[in-house]
Amino acid sequence: MGRLSIGVTGLQANQYALNATSHNLMNTQTTGYTRQQVMLTDRTYNTLCKDGVVINKAGLGVMIAEVQQNRDTFVDSAYRIENGRMDYYKAQYETVAELEGYFGELEGQDFNTDLNDLWLSLQELQKESNSIVTRSSFISTAQTFLDRVQEIRTSLITYQRNQNIEIKNQVSRINELGKTILDLNDKVLRAEAAKIENANDFRDARNAAIDELSGLINTEVIGNADGTVEIYIEGRCFVTKGKVYELDTMRVCDNESYVNNYEFTTDATDFIMPIWEHDGSALFNIEKIPKTEANTDIGALKGLMMSRGYFVSNYTDVPVCPEKPLAENYNTDAEYEAAMVQFEADMNQYVRDLDYFNTYVEPYTVTNLMAQFDVLVHGMMTGINDILCPNKEVELADGTTISILDEEAAGIGMGYGNEYPGTELFVRKDMPRYTEQTVTFADGTIHTVKVYNEENPDEFSSLYTTGNVDVNVDLLQNPSLLPLSRVSGEEAQEVVDDLLALWDKEFSTVSPNSMINCNFVDYYAGMMEDLADRGFTFNSLTQTQEQTVNDLENLRQEVVGVSSDEELSNLIKFQHAYNASSRYISTVAEMIEHLINTLGA
Repeated sequence: MGRLSIGVTGLQANQYALNATSHNLMNTQTTGYTRQQVMLTDRTYNTLCKDGVVINKAGLGVMIAEVQQNRDTFVDSAYRIENGRMDYYKAQYETVAELEGYFGELEGQDFNTDLNDLWLSLQELQKESNSIVTRSSFISTAQTFLDRVQEIRTSLITYQRNQNIEIKNQVSRINELGKTILDLNDKVLRAEAAKIENANDFRDARNAAIDELSGLINTEVIGNADGTVEIYIEGRCFVTKGKVYELDTMRVCDNESYVNNYEFTTDATDFIMPIWEHDGSALFNIEKIPKTEANTDIGALKGLMMSRGYFVSNYTDVPVCPEKPLAENYNTDAEYEAAMVQFEADMNQYVRDLDYFNTYVEPYTVTNLMAQFDVLVHGMMTGINDILCPNKEVELADGTTISILDEEAAGIGMGYGNEYPGTELFVRKDMPRYTEQTVTFADGTIHTVKVYNEENPDEFSSLYTTGNVDVNVDLLQNPSLLPLSRVSGEEAQEVVDDLLALWDKEFSTVSPNSMINCNFVDYYAGMMEDLADRGFTFNSLTQTQEQTVNDLENLRQEVVGVSSDEELSNLIKFQHAYNASSRYISTVAEMIEHLINTLGA
């Protein structure tokens, strides 16, 4: 009768194998599904007899040893790293493409056209500077130019705000995936506790969640003997037994260590940074620039952070190298030595500022572009204002020096009642260019002068920066006030000539790490070239990573993927084995019946 149980084991084992094969076939197109393979093995053997030479045993049939998933953990790990790296560069490339659109580089009128329009209006002004028509046209063009500047600036800040929202959404999604993995860990543990079967479908869902997580952040997986996994992100434990260490977000300006160490201003008020909820520590170390060789350029979340930056920048975030004093410009050796001492102090400060720029400005796409753009606009506005309202340095009786309006060099307005010297074109919103004061010069004479209110990097209202400047409303209402005339009523031709010459004057480098000085047009071209180079690099790396990810996915599919041809072959094999077991049982049954009938007779 034991022979019948042997046949039954064959029926049971092959029926289970048929079920598993059918399950594979039904999930051929299911994303994330891992092929299940039935492993058969012998049951225990009964010893019939034995002597010194031979041991006779009888097998008790077949059994299912395991229904295993075919996965290659090495390929899975490589796929997740490269997938995260692809999403890191993809996030930054999408940012560059969006930013190029704001400047009209991809379609529409590019910003270079606005620069050219302002230059053309200056050319017309040079031809007839005492014409109310050309003056009005120039001021109107300046207003249009500033409107475009403000529009671009607003778009950049809005884009940073939108990235802020996306960062918050990705942090929330990371937490959701952590909870999903923890829940699936629990389901796998409970399903496999009896050691009867593997919870393969739960494992598939968990692997799919881990794959998605790897695209968002640098992820490491450690498998446990009980079938659960531990997840580490950015080198710290995220999911462990019974616990998810969730992430949160914090406003940059609320993190005292960041504000104190990195001198972030209140411009960062709305900007958030991902932190660990349980201890408030930052998820990313922003002092470390992500690098491929260190495996730190991984994850869309970090890509967004590298795109957005941590604050709204302006021209003050770009250091300017001080000029070395020339001995021939000083009357005495003592004056020259004092200037050299000051130069060395300025150079030390410049080195610190350059390190700050290279760490917290240049690597971040929007922050860097915003600072570069503000350098251009600041250079144009102050350049035009300094020609319309020239300043000069005077020494006071107490030995200090101040900058005042040089009324002798400045032009005046045109026509009766408009003879005011030095009316600026671009005005700060909350600070006038000059404050009238009565001072005593070094020679003892007393004068009432217009003292220039210097720009102070620590006081936003003092800066000629985008967002803090308007076209002078007095000039908009009365173009005759534009100081392009002389007391005699003649045109102050040299003033207009100097304005036009600004376009050929080198005023800055595109980056403090560059040695090439540029005029306005070349600077803008270099700025856009720098942005395009970033985009090209990010796009090339994204495409390279896409190919790598596709190759690894194909390699994974060779292991985990379901081949309908192979499964159909297995279906036929197990069906034949099932039929063979049935015929075996029928044969044994006939033998038993024959024996019973024979012995009974």
